[in-house]
Amino acid sequence: MNTENPSSEHLTPIESATGLILCLGLNPALDVTYRIDRMVHGEAQRVSDVVERAGGKAANVARVAAQLGGRTHLLAALGGPAGATYADNLRASRLVATTVATTRHTRRTVTVVESDGTTTAFNEAGPAMPDQEWADVRAALDALLDSGDVRVLVLSGSVPPGAPETAYAECVAAASDRGVLTVVDVAGPPLLAALAAGASVVKPNRHELRATVGAEGIEGVQALRAQAPHAVVVASDGEAGLLCVGPDGAWRATPGRPLRGNPTGAGDALVAAIAVSLVDGRSWPEALRLAIGASGAAVLDPVAGHIDPRVAAELAAAATVEPIP
Repeated sequence: MNTENPSSEHLTPIESATGLILCLGLNPALDVTYRIDRMVHGEAQRVSDVVERAGGKAANVARVAAQLGGRTHLLAALGGPAGATYADNLRASRLVATTVATTRHTRRTVTVVESDGTTTAFNEAGPAMPDQEWADVRAALDALLDSGDVRVLVLSGSVPPGAPETAYAECVAAASDRGVLTVVDVAGPPLLAALAAGASVVKPNRHELRATVGAEGIEGVQALRAQAPHAVVVASDGEAGLLCVGPDGAWRATPGRPLRGNPTGAGDALVAAIAVSLVDGRSWPEALRLAIGASGAAVLDPVAGHIDPRVAAELAAAATVEPIP
Protein backbone atom coordinates (compact mmCIF):
# COMPACT_ATOMS: atom_id res chain seq x y z
CA MET A 1 0.00 0.00 0.00
CA ASN A 2 1.30 3.43 -0.90
CA THR A 3 -0.28 6.66 0.32
CA GLU A 4 0.72 9.43 -2.04
CA ASN A 5 0.51 13.15 -2.29
CA PRO A 6 1.02 13.41 -6.06
CA SER A 7 3.31 16.41 -5.57
CA SER A 8 5.71 14.27 -3.52
CA GLU A 9 7.02 10.73 -3.33
CA HIS A 10 6.72 10.71 0.48
CA LEU A 11 3.87 9.28 2.50
CA THR A 12 1.20 11.85 3.22
CA PRO A 13 -0.65 11.59 6.55
CA ILE A 14 -4.26 12.76 6.52
CA GLU A 15 -4.66 13.25 10.29
CA SER A 16 -4.89 17.04 9.92
CA ALA A 17 -7.70 16.95 7.36
CA THR A 18 -11.31 17.49 8.42
CA GLY A 19 -14.47 16.61 6.58
CA LEU A 20 -12.57 14.27 4.27
CA ILE A 21 -14.33 12.62 1.32
CA LEU A 22 -12.81 9.18 0.67
CA CYS A 23 -13.54 7.76 -2.79
CA LEU A 24 -13.20 4.04 -3.49
CA GLY A 25 -13.78 2.43 -6.86
CA LEU A 26 -12.95 -1.24 -7.24
CA ASN A 27 -12.53 -1.02 -11.02
CA PRO A 28 -10.37 2.05 -11.85
CA ALA A 29 -9.61 2.78 -15.48
CA LEU A 30 -7.14 4.81 -17.48
CA ASP A 31 -9.49 7.03 -19.51
CA VAL A 32 -8.60 8.00 -23.06
CA THR A 33 -10.81 10.62 -24.75
CA TYR A 34 -10.66 11.18 -28.52
CA ARG A 35 -12.22 14.25 -30.12
CA ILE A 36 -13.14 13.92 -33.80
CA ASP A 37 -15.29 15.80 -36.28
CA ARG A 38 -17.67 12.97 -37.20
CA MET A 39 -17.46 9.20 -36.87
CA VAL A 40 -17.87 7.26 -40.11
CA HIS A 41 -18.11 3.55 -39.45
CA GLY A 42 -15.75 1.38 -41.47
CA GLU A 43 -13.33 4.22 -42.19
CA ALA A 44 -10.19 5.58 -40.52
CA GLN A 45 -10.99 8.38 -38.06
CA ARG A 46 -8.90 11.56 -37.85
CA VAL A 47 -8.44 12.50 -34.20
CA SER A 48 -8.14 16.23 -33.46
CA ASP A 49 -7.33 15.91 -29.74
CA VAL A 50 -6.44 13.17 -27.25
CA VAL A 51 -6.66 13.39 -23.46
CA GLU A 52 -5.36 10.57 -21.25
CA ARG A 53 -5.99 10.63 -17.52
CA ALA A 54 -6.56 8.59 -14.39
CA GLY A 55 -10.25 7.78 -14.47
CA GLY A 56 -13.02 5.51 -13.41
CA LYS A 57 -15.99 6.79 -11.46
CA ALA A 58 -14.21 7.12 -8.10
CA ALA A 59 -11.40 9.25 -9.55
CA ASN A 60 -13.92 11.44 -11.36
CA VAL A 61 -15.86 11.96 -8.12
CA ALA A 62 -12.68 12.83 -6.21
CA ARG A 63 -11.60 15.38 -8.83
CA VAL A 64 -14.96 17.14 -9.06
CA ALA A 65 -15.47 17.15 -5.29
CA ALA A 66 -12.08 18.86 -4.96
CA GLN A 67 -13.08 21.39 -7.63
CA LEU A 68 -16.20 22.11 -5.57
CA GLY A 69 -14.04 22.86 -2.54
CA GLY A 70 -14.07 19.47 -0.82
CA ARG A 71 -11.13 17.60 0.69
CA THR A 72 -10.73 14.34 -1.18
CA HIS A 73 -8.69 11.15 -1.02
CA LEU A 74 -8.78 8.38 -3.63
CA LEU A 75 -8.22 4.69 -2.88
CA ALA A 76 -7.41 2.56 -5.92
CA ALA A 77 -5.69 -0.73 -6.78
CA LEU A 78 -3.36 -0.33 -9.78
CA GLY A 79 -1.24 -2.67 -11.87
CA GLY A 80 0.47 -3.09 -15.25
CA PRO A 81 1.48 -0.36 -17.74
CA ALA A 82 -1.90 1.38 -17.62
CA GLY A 83 -1.70 1.34 -13.82
CA ALA A 84 1.73 2.98 -13.92
CA THR A 85 0.43 5.69 -16.25
CA TYR A 86 -2.57 6.12 -13.96
CA ALA A 87 -0.30 6.66 -10.93
CA ASP A 88 1.83 9.16 -12.89
CA ASN A 89 -1.31 11.09 -13.78
CA LEU A 90 -2.40 11.19 -10.13
CA ARG A 91 0.94 12.72 -9.19
CA ALA A 92 0.76 15.26 -12.01
CA SER A 93 -2.80 16.29 -11.12
CA ARG A 94 -2.04 16.55 -7.37
CA LEU A 95 -4.93 14.25 -6.49
CA VAL A 96 -4.12 12.73 -3.08
CA ALA A 97 -4.39 8.96 -3.25
CA THR A 98 -3.63 5.67 -1.58
CA THR A 99 -2.67 3.03 -4.14
CA VAL A 100 -2.70 -0.73 -3.62
CA ALA A 101 -0.43 -2.81 -5.86
CA THR A 102 -2.15 -5.55 -7.85
CA THR A 103 -1.00 -8.25 -10.26
CA ARG A 104 -3.88 -7.55 -12.65
CA HIS A 105 -3.52 -4.88 -15.31
CA THR A 106 -5.57 -1.73 -14.81
CA ARG A 107 -8.24 -1.52 -17.50
CA ARG A 108 -8.71 1.27 -20.02
CA THR A 109 -11.74 3.09 -21.37
CA VAL A 110 -11.94 4.96 -24.66
CA THR A 111 -14.49 7.72 -25.23
CA VAL A 112 -15.01 9.23 -28.69
CA VAL A 113 -16.59 12.70 -28.68
CA GLU A 114 -17.82 14.07 -32.01
CA SER A 115 -18.10 17.78 -32.80
CA ASP A 116 -21.90 17.69 -32.43
CA GLY A 117 -21.59 16.27 -28.91
CA THR A 118 -22.34 12.65 -29.82
CA THR A 119 -20.38 10.48 -27.40
CA THR A 120 -19.43 6.81 -27.78
CA ALA A 121 -17.69 4.95 -24.95
CA PHE A 122 -15.76 1.68 -25.08
CA ASN A 123 -15.42 0.27 -21.55
CA GLU A 124 -13.17 -2.70 -20.85
CA ALA A 125 -14.54 -5.03 -18.16
CA GLY A 126 -11.16 -5.53 -16.51
CA PRO A 127 -9.57 -8.78 -15.32
CA ALA A 128 -10.74 -10.74 -12.31
CA MET A 129 -9.77 -9.45 -8.86
CA PRO A 130 -7.70 -11.93 -6.82
CA ASP A 131 -8.73 -12.64 -3.24
CA GLN A 132 -5.48 -11.14 -1.94
CA GLU A 133 -6.16 -7.85 -3.72
CA TRP A 134 -9.58 -7.58 -2.10
CA ALA A 135 -8.00 -8.25 1.30
CA ASP A 136 -5.37 -5.55 0.63
CA VAL A 137 -8.02 -3.02 -0.43
CA ARG A 138 -10.08 -3.74 2.69
CA ALA A 139 -7.00 -3.31 4.90
CA ALA A 140 -6.20 0.03 3.24
CA LEU A 141 -9.81 1.18 3.60
CA ASP A 142 -9.92 0.25 7.27
CA ALA A 143 -6.67 2.13 7.92
CA LEU A 144 -8.03 5.28 6.28
CA LEU A 145 -11.35 5.03 8.11
CA ASP A 146 -9.53 4.52 11.41
CA SER A 147 -7.80 7.89 10.98
CA GLY A 148 -11.00 9.52 12.22
CA ASP A 149 -10.87 12.20 9.51
CA VAL A 150 -13.20 10.65 6.94
CA ARG A 151 -16.68 12.19 6.96
CA VAL A 152 -18.08 10.62 3.77
CA LEU A 153 -17.14 7.41 1.95
CA VAL A 154 -18.10 7.32 -1.73
CA LEU A 155 -18.38 3.88 -3.35
CA SER A 156 -18.83 4.11 -7.09
CA GLY A 157 -18.35 2.05 -10.21
CA SER A 158 -18.78 -1.56 -11.14
CA VAL A 159 -17.67 -4.49 -9.00
CA PRO A 160 -14.98 -6.31 -10.99
CA PRO A 161 -15.10 -10.04 -11.71
CA GLY A 162 -13.73 -12.04 -8.79
CA ALA A 163 -14.69 -9.48 -6.14
CA PRO A 164 -17.48 -10.52 -3.76
CA GLU A 165 -20.94 -9.25 -4.70
CA THR A 166 -21.16 -7.92 -1.16
CA ALA A 167 -17.91 -5.92 -1.51
CA TYR A 168 -19.55 -2.50 -1.29
CA ALA A 169 -21.87 -3.72 1.45
CA GLU A 170 -18.83 -4.71 3.52
CA CYS A 171 -17.36 -1.24 2.97
CA VAL A 172 -20.66 0.41 3.96
CA ALA A 173 -20.74 -1.62 7.17
CA ALA A 174 -17.12 -0.72 7.96
CA ALA A 175 -17.87 2.98 7.46
CA SER A 176 -21.11 2.89 9.44
CA ASP A 177 -19.34 1.27 12.38
CA ARG A 178 -17.12 4.36 12.52
CA GLY A 179 -19.92 6.91 12.08
CA VAL A 180 -18.98 7.69 8.45
CA LEU A 181 -21.73 8.54 5.95
CA THR A 182 -21.78 6.56 2.69
CA VAL A 183 -22.80 7.45 -0.87
CA VAL A 184 -23.15 4.46 -3.21
CA ASP A 185 -23.32 4.66 -7.01
CA VAL A 186 -23.76 1.13 -8.35
CA ALA A 187 -26.66 -0.95 -9.67
CA GLY A 188 -28.30 -4.33 -9.26
CA PRO A 189 -27.57 -6.78 -6.43
CA PRO A 190 -24.52 -4.80 -5.15
CA LEU A 191 -26.80 -1.76 -4.70
CA LEU A 192 -29.41 -3.77 -2.81
CA ALA A 193 -26.71 -5.29 -0.61
CA ALA A 194 -25.26 -1.84 0.14
CA LEU A 195 -28.71 -0.56 1.10
CA ALA A 196 -29.25 -3.51 3.40
CA ALA A 197 -25.88 -2.79 5.02
CA GLY A 198 -26.94 0.76 5.88
CA ALA A 199 -25.91 2.99 2.95
CA SER A 200 -26.77 6.64 3.66
CA VAL A 201 -27.40 7.73 0.05
CA VAL A 202 -27.71 5.75 -3.18
CA LYS A 203 -27.69 7.27 -6.66
CA PRO A 204 -29.00 5.10 -9.49
CA ASN A 205 -29.80 6.54 -12.91
CA ARG A 206 -33.07 5.77 -14.66
CA HIS A 207 -31.74 2.63 -16.39
CA GLU A 208 -30.07 1.33 -13.22
CA LEU A 209 -33.24 1.94 -11.25
CA ARG A 210 -35.28 -0.12 -13.69
CA ALA A 211 -32.66 -2.88 -13.75
CA THR A 212 -32.66 -3.01 -9.95
CA VAL A 213 -36.35 -2.77 -9.01
CA GLY A 214 -38.17 -3.10 -12.35
CA ALA A 215 -39.53 0.45 -12.34
CA GLU A 216 -38.34 4.00 -12.90
CA GLY A 217 -39.45 7.51 -11.99
CA ILE A 218 -40.99 8.18 -8.59
CA GLU A 219 -42.43 4.64 -8.52
CA GLY A 220 -38.96 3.16 -8.88
CA VAL A 221 -37.44 5.52 -6.31
CA GLN A 222 -40.10 4.66 -3.75
CA ALA A 223 -39.75 0.93 -4.46
CA LEU A 224 -36.00 1.12 -3.86
CA ARG A 225 -36.30 3.21 -0.71
CA ALA A 226 -38.96 0.85 0.68
CA GLN A 227 -36.13 -1.64 1.16
CA ALA A 228 -34.21 0.81 3.37
CA PRO A 229 -36.39 3.60 4.86
CA HIS A 230 -33.34 5.13 6.55
CA ALA A 231 -31.66 5.92 3.22
CA VAL A 232 -31.93 8.76 0.73
CA VAL A 233 -32.44 7.74 -2.90
CA VAL A 234 -31.36 10.23 -5.58
CA ALA A 235 -32.26 9.08 -9.09
CA SER A 236 -30.90 10.86 -12.15
CA ASP A 237 -32.63 11.04 -15.52
CA GLY A 238 -30.45 13.12 -17.83
CA GLU A 239 -32.08 16.34 -19.00
CA ALA A 240 -35.19 15.53 -16.94
CA GLY A 241 -33.19 16.16 -13.78
CA LEU A 242 -33.31 14.40 -10.42
CA LEU A 243 -35.74 12.73 -8.07
CA CYS A 244 -34.87 12.59 -4.38
CA VAL A 245 -36.76 10.77 -1.65
CA GLY A 246 -35.53 10.44 1.94
CA PRO A 247 -36.59 10.63 5.58
CA ASP A 248 -36.80 14.44 5.39
CA GLY A 249 -38.99 14.67 2.28
CA ALA A 250 -39.17 14.24 -1.48
CA TRP A 251 -38.14 16.64 -4.25
CA ARG A 252 -37.85 16.94 -8.00
CA ALA A 253 -34.93 19.01 -9.33
CA THR A 254 -34.75 20.15 -12.95
CA PRO A 255 -32.11 22.12 -14.86
CA GLY A 256 -32.86 25.60 -16.08
CA ARG A 257 -32.07 24.77 -19.72
CA PRO A 258 -31.12 21.79 -21.90
CA LEU A 259 -27.40 21.22 -22.38
CA ARG A 260 -25.42 19.59 -25.18
CA GLY A 261 -22.02 18.04 -24.65
CA ASN A 262 -20.28 15.01 -23.16
CA PRO A 263 -22.50 13.34 -20.53
CA THR A 264 -19.92 10.69 -19.60
CA GLY A 265 -18.95 12.17 -16.22
CA ALA A 266 -22.24 13.87 -15.34
CA GLY A 267 -23.30 11.19 -12.85
CA ASP A 268 -19.91 11.31 -11.15
CA ALA A 269 -20.15 15.10 -10.79
CA LEU A 270 -23.61 14.65 -9.30
CA VAL A 271 -22.24 12.20 -6.71
CA ALA A 272 -19.38 14.61 -5.93
CA ALA A 273 -21.89 17.39 -5.26
CA ILE A 274 -23.87 15.15 -2.91
CA ALA A 275 -20.71 14.20 -1.00
CA VAL A 276 -19.62 17.83 -0.63
CA SER A 277 -23.13 18.79 0.49
CA LEU A 278 -23.12 16.09 3.18
CA VAL A 279 -19.80 17.37 4.51
CA ASP A 280 -21.05 20.98 4.46
CA GLY A 281 -24.38 20.10 6.11
CA ARG A 282 -26.51 21.49 3.26
CA SER A 283 -30.25 20.86 3.16
CA TRP A 284 -31.41 18.43 0.48
CA PRO A 285 -32.92 21.18 -1.72
CA GLU A 286 -29.55 22.98 -1.59
CA ALA A 287 -27.70 19.74 -2.31
CA LEU A 288 -29.92 19.01 -5.31
CA ARG A 289 -29.28 22.47 -6.74
CA LEU A 290 -25.54 21.92 -6.46
CA ALA A 291 -25.94 18.46 -8.00
CA ILE A 292 -27.82 19.90 -10.99
CA GLY A 293 -25.14 22.56 -11.40
CA ALA A 294 -22.19 20.19 -11.12
CA SER A 295 -23.63 17.55 -13.44
CA GLY A 296 -24.55 20.21 -16.01
CA ALA A 297 -21.06 21.71 -15.85
CA ALA A 298 -19.67 18.21 -16.43
CA VAL A 299 -21.77 17.84 -19.60
CA LEU A 300 -20.34 21.11 -20.92
CA ASP A 301 -16.76 20.01 -20.23
CA PRO A 302 -15.13 17.78 -22.89
CA VAL A 303 -13.37 15.52 -20.36
CA ALA A 304 -15.00 13.48 -17.60
CA GLY A 305 -13.89 14.36 -14.09
CA HIS A 306 -13.54 18.08 -14.66
CA ILE A 307 -15.92 21.02 -14.23
CA ASP A 308 -15.75 24.80 -14.09
CA PRO A 309 -17.08 25.69 -10.61
CA ARG A 310 -18.33 29.05 -11.89
CA VAL A 311 -20.44 27.31 -14.53
CA ALA A 312 -21.69 24.88 -11.88
CA ALA A 313 -22.76 27.81 -9.68
CA GLU A 314 -24.61 29.49 -12.56
CA LEU A 315 -26.45 26.29 -13.49
CA ALA A 316 -27.27 25.61 -9.84
CA ALA A 317 -28.83 29.07 -9.47
CA ALA A 318 -31.01 28.44 -12.54
CA ALA A 319 -32.21 25.01 -11.37
CA THR A 320 -35.71 24.43 -10.02
CA VAL A 321 -36.27 22.28 -6.92
CA GLU A 322 -39.87 21.48 -6.03
CA PRO A 323 -41.27 19.29 -3.23
CA ILE A 324 -43.16 16.16 -4.26
CA PRO A 325 -46.41 15.72 -2.30
